[in-house]
Formats: sequence, structure tokens, C-alpha cells
Amino acid sequence: MLTIEDYNQKEIDGRIQLSNRFIRTFKPKAFNNGGFPTNVEKEQELIRYIDSMHAYSFERHFHDLCNGITKEEFDLVKKATIDIFEATKELYGGHFLVKAPMMASVCEKRILESTTDDIKGKRVLEIGGGSGTLGCLLLEDDYNYASTDVTQAFYLIQNRLFERISKTGVNELVTQDLDRSSRCIHIPYWKLWEMRNEPIEFDIAMSNHALLEMSPSSLKFYLNFCRKAMEKSKEGVFVFQGGGWRIDQNLIDLIELFDEYGFYLKYLDHSKEIAGFSLKEGSVKEEAIEALKELLREGVETEKIYALGSTIRSHLDPDQVFYCGELGNRMKNHFQEIENQPKIKLEELIEFYQGLNPTEETPDDEFAEYIRPKVKTL
Repeated sequence: MLTIEDYNQKEIDGRIQLSNRFIRTFKPKAFNNGGFPTNVEKEQELIRYIDSMHAYSFERHFHDLCNGITKEEFDLVKKATIDIFEATKELYGGHFLVKAPMMASVCEKRILESTTDDIKGKRVLEIGGGSGTLGCLLLEDDYNYASTDVTQAFYLIQNRLFERISKTGVNELVTQDLDRSSRCIHIPYWKLWEMRNEPIEFDIAMSNHALLEMSPSSLKFYLNFCRKAMEKSKEGVFVFQGGGWRIDQNLIDLIELFDEYGFYLKYLDHSKEIAGFSLKEGSVKEEAIEALKELLREGVETEKIYALGSTIRSHLDPDQVFYCGELGNRMKNHFQEIENQPKIKLEELIEFYQGLNPTEETPDDEFAEYIRPKVKTL
């Protein structure tokens, strides 16, 4: 297990060869702007990061984002949920379940699987993995997975969970040399600069709810890094579910930037904030951007054009999806196949959770519940 002390010291050592611009760029800008804590000093503090920023989202993610989950997905969710639950108890004495992030991760896993017929034979890189829930789900299903994150606390909790779930161990690049054959590679941000000219090769990049929260220079770095890393790949795909909360750019700017760096928009479902880009030419950029601009003309705030909420959904035709080329058609067909498959009932999922007998809410849920108004309204 990567210790807090080892991470902190290796970060200090790694930053010696970095420029001031790089260091400034690779700060968690949205977190810092909002006062979100990103560093810990004691191991027990990491319990706060096992499930974060998803208060009250469980049923919404189950219904609106996933439209239910299949039996096969449910079996995988059970494995990952139990492993994270057991780790939470053993490491930190906590007794709560990760629920809403797991539902979001089911959707994200579907997106990855929509990009190719041979997903198990490909390498996925996740940029900004947060609490690590998607990584846990992918490792449970024997994906070739790599992950990077700029925040100390999230990086550390990922390390603990990945170590527990990965059957072959984690190639932890904070303290180890790169092993390209490893099924799970964990990359601290300062190592990205070291490997920029010879990056780890992968086939599909994914970043969820993070891209618009980065500084523009950070995003540009990732786009060039990913182009280089995927130049030999048959796929060369970058996907996301949720652009994140706008700081300097909006979703239209994001699509334009991807295009400028040679990633062509092949699929966009902006009611669910799902986008797919390819290194192969051909794009639905113009049609998609015109639709987003039409939303603005109808009075939807710029901040809401990528927010999965009632404001945006009330202005959209849920069947309005833009797609083209092999990737776009593949994604469209895959999501339709999932839509047509039988789904478990929400009650089955809740019954599974109750069977694990959790006695606590997550720290975020507990706080969110406490600050709700308690005065009855007439």
C-alpha cells in the first residue's frame, strides 16, 4: 500500500524537474476554487473520499442515467460493492455503501464497451478517476486499466481500492518502474511529463465530470498526450460521460478544442452528456454545436447545457442523438441493445444493499441530510 508519506515525498522529488507552468496547470482548479479538500495528513481521513460528491443521486442515476441495469451488470455491481464495503470497514471502520457512484460507473462502463468488440483486449486510461469506483468495476471485470489523478487524497484512495481488487496487483508508478504488461497501472501526474515522448500505449481514454473543471492548459496537455499514446491503436478513442462544471470553458468550447487537437466528434447524446471522439476524420461537430447553441437561444444557461438535470432535459428531445462513422454507429447500436435488454428492478438492488446491513450513510449523504430544511410547509 502506498503510504501518505511516500506519496508526498515522491511528489516533492517529482516536481523538481517540472516547470512552474506545469505545476500551476496540474492543480485541481475546480476543487481549489470551491474549497474542496484535496489533501490528507492521516490515513483515517481517506474515508471521506470513498464516496464523494454524489449525495441524493442514487435513484436518479439508476433511472435517468442507466435506465435500469441488466442482470449481468447487477452481478458485477455486487462484487465491486462488497469489495469496497469490506475495504471501508477493514481500513477505516466505516459501515456505509457506495451506491450512486456505482450506478454512474455502470453507465461509464457501457460507454467503454460501446467503442469496440474486443474491450478486454484493449487498454483503457481514465483521467481523473476520483473515488475509483469505475476503476474498481473495470478491475473486477479483468480490464486492462490505467488511471491518473492530480489530487493526493483521491489518488491514495484509488491505490487502496485497486490494490484490493486487482487480481495481479497494481503497478504503482509513485514507487515502481513502469511495467507495461501490468493489468492495472497507476500514474501520478508528475510522471505524465516524464513519459510524454514515450507514453504508455492505450486504446481508449475516458474522463468523466472532469474535463471542464481543468485549466485549459491541462486539458490541452492531455489531448496531446493521448494523441501520442494512441497513435498506434486501431481505436484511438476518447469518451466521456459529463463534461464537468464549467470554469473557463463550456461544452461547445470543449467540442471545438477536441476538434482542434485532432479528435473528431463521432457521437453526442447531450441529454445524458455522453460524447465519443475518434482520431479518424469525419465529424458531427457542426450539427451538435448548432443544437447546443439553439438551447442557449431558448434561454438555457450556459452552465446548464451539460448538466444532467430537469432544466436541460426539459428542453431536449431524448431521442436527439448525433452520430457518424464506425464509432458513432457502434455506440448508437450498443446503447440501443442495452436499452432493449431486460433490467432488474430497483427493489432488487435495494434488497441487496439492505442484506449487507450497512448502519451508516456516507459522510456526504449524512451532511446533506442534516442541512435539509426541517420545517414543515403547509
